[in-house]
Amino acid sequence: MAEATQLLNATTEFLRKHAPFNEMDEASLRLLATTAKMGYYGRGTTIVSPSSGVSRTLYIIQRGLVHAGAPGAADGNRIEWSSGEAFPISAVLAHRATTLQYDAAEDLFAYEVDADTVQTLMTQSPPFQRFCTRHMGTLLAQAAERLRNTYSQQTVGSHSMLSPLGSTIRRKPVTCAPDTPLADALQLMHRHKVSAIVIADAEGKPKGIFTERDLVKHTAAGEVDRARAISHFMTQDPIGLPVTATASEAALIMAQRNIRHLLICDEGRLVGVVSERGLFALQRLSMREVTQIIEMAETREELKAGAEEIRSLAKNLLAQGIGAEQLTQLIAALNDKLTQRILTLEAARHDLAGLRFGWLALGSEGRHEQTFATDQDNAIIFAAAAGEEDAVRQRLLPFARAVNETLDACGFPLCKGDIMASNREWCLSDGEWRQCFGRWIRAPLPEALLNATIFFDFRPLWGEAALARELREWLRENTRDDERFLRMMAANAMQTEPPLGFFGDIVTSGEKGKRGTVDLKAQGSRVITDVARIYALATGVDAPSTAARIRGAGEALRIRPEESDAVVDAFYFLLLLRLQHQQSLEGAGGTVEANRINPRDLNELDGRILKESFRQARKLQRRLALDYKL
Repeated sequence: MAEATQLLNATTEFLRKHAPFNEMDEASLRLLATTAKMGYYGRGTTIVSPSSGVSRTLYIIQRGLVHAGAPGAADGNRIEWSSGEAFPISAVLAHRATTLQYDAAEDLFAYEVDADTVQTLMTQSPPFQRFCTRHMGTLLAQAAERLRNTYSQQTVGSHSMLSPLGSTIRRKPVTCAPDTPLADALQLMHRHKVSAIVIADAEGKPKGIFTERDLVKHTAAGEVDRARAISHFMTQDPIGLPVTATASEAALIMAQRNIRHLLICDEGRLVGVVSERGLFALQRLSMREVTQIIEMAETREELKAGAEEIRSLAKNLLAQGIGAEQLTQLIAALNDKLTQRILTLEAARHDLAGLRFGWLALGSEGRHEQTFATDQDNAIIFAAAAGEEDAVRQRLLPFARAVNETLDACGFPLCKGDIMASNREWCLSDGEWRQCFGRWIRAPLPEALLNATIFFDFRPLWGEAALARELREWLRENTRDDERFLRMMAANAMQTEPPLGFFGDIVTSGEKGKRGTVDLKAQGSRVITDVARIYALATGVDAPSTAARIRGAGEALRIRPEESDAVVDAFYFLLLLRLQHQQSLEGAGGTVEANRINPRDLNELDGRILKESFRQARKLQRRLALDYKL
């Protein structure tokens, strides 16, 4: 009896070290531990394969390695499973044969769990159910929790940007009817000590919002008649988010729309109001304060201060556990505001009267995927009559040069490849841009393909946005059915592969100065970005970000949503590691590469997710190769 108890305790302790078992309740964990049987498989033994029939056993590796792949697949096309990992999850849940063959790469000890116990745990344990139905997402959630714990001492407050908005509600919203006189509405706001009041109809449906900001605006315009109905002064159709939306989502919308209040709704019913002040009350700087610093900047030094505050706020949010998707979008939104302020100031200092032009964001900025370490990629599109292009360009280039130099001073280094608006090659009329893209499409040489990976991600940032939108539409129509160009793009996207070795393990560089590291950008996130761009062009998906392209193209190609989600999760985990690494490099000098890490420095959980992220990138890349017969 004592021996059985010791064995049960040892099994339980082992399971507690690995996801998702470390999140399971005690009863579910004990059920798993008591029903699991230990199996031994000698090196080279096939554990389960398609010929085994319907999978009735889930295997959890206790010690040893497993190699998995299609039956007969070369070793280079097999992936590696190690201690704590479980297989074949999908086959057991679907009561079908596995599509892969799993072999013991060395002497293997594995817990064997019967399918009936797996089904019981699916209904009994939510963490286990989440893990089985969305393996990648569950691992990422645990990684985010670990990140919050790791950085908890670095944050200036305990408020998590991953918290649902419902948890931020501290009082009922103050409301009034549309016909309420302004004087009465102001008294209500004063009595309840709030900076905003929601205007709702008889059924309680929000019709507008009135804030202190609205009062200042109307007062400045000389329109304040305190007897008039509040509906005359309110901002109509205020933006609302569900109670399940996160604080980071609210923060992003506030930054993008330049607003200070959002409604919180539960199934369409108003339940609260979140203010920007409340959302960032525990932070040193709020989103609005950073925006104000940028909006009020007049000199280069003031602009540099604004850029530094953006980085400071972003790093604080990273420490609080905000996801990579929200954080990179937030960084892009604030960097947009900084760039727009620089453009506005420089436009006033140059002779640009009568010109129709727009500033284009390219590359990662164009995709809303900027990290802490990012250089400039930008261009200009302008309208000009035939024969007048050079004259217009000569007026724009000094302006563009001043903007590029100011951005450089603000911490956005000049592009080493000179892909900037101050380069006359990238300050073009709308007609010249069509000619340029047309040459790349018709003759996709290596240099043209390299340019395509940068310039195809453009978006309008300032000025005449219509010029960019028309160019985007033209580009979409001229690439969607061009199989030759897309195939060449696909071949180019295969040039760099994820760093997975013969047995699916992570292979690091042996090059001097880079030994023992992998490049998270070149070998990871860029692989996914390049493939997503091609599929977006092929399916006509008009989306700027990699995630939106993956999801949109996946829907058009009828890829299962969970497969697309797994790729998106992998992409943002790679971005998250890049952000964490770049944050850790502060003060390290310029010799350390911003996107290179040593995988051995990661904890076990992050190491597993990194390997899975590279697998997802390789899987996506191989799908591309099959689709374009490469």
